[in-house]
Amino acid sequence: MYKFLRNTHLLLGLFFCFFVMMFGLSSVQMSHRGWMENEPVETKLTVPIDPQNAGTPRALAQYLMDKHGMRGGLNDVKQRPEEMSFLIGRMGTVHEVRYQPGSTEVQVRKKVWPFIGIMVWMHHTFGLDNPYGPNVFWGVLMFLTSVGLLTLGATGIYLWFKIHKERLIGSILLFGGLVFGLTLVSLLWVG
Repeated sequence: MYKFLRNTHLLLGLFFCFFVMMFGLSSVQMSHRGWMENEPVETKLTVPIDPQNAGTPRALAQYLMDKHGMRGGLNDVKQRPEEMSFLIGRMGTVHEVRYQPGSTEVQVRKKVWPFIGIMVWMHHTFGLDNPYGPNVFWGVLMFLTSVGLLTLGATGIYLWFKIHKERLIGSILLFGGLVFGLTLVSLLWVG
């Protein structure tokens, strides 16, 4: 049992290290926005379109995805008699689409975030009810990461308890980690 839990603890730690580091770095960026550049690069596009392909926001979005390579989920749909607008978004890239019914042009504002911005998007993307498949896959990975980190903690405490000669250093590290974590939470709460 000890050997199995030790190997499980090691493999979980190695596998989830990337996700923990990504969440840590994106948390630092969100807490201290001035430290890292996170402004998107914006491009304005005018896309020609046949008004028959733009009867509804969903039809227009499908046309833009199929013919112009815009990928992502359809969000924030607004349809009024004089204009329809929506977002086609995925982690790090958003297309803001505006169309006036009957027009032969679609106005698109494309925003692309730098790497740290993509990591912040990854930090905020969760759940399994997203219409965009890669975001659902990411939600599954985040669920597995949460379960893996809980398992990592549980196996770590078990292993620490089983090795008698390391109980003192383990107690110090456990207490230090608890103080560090609570300090970070209190700083985020206040800041």
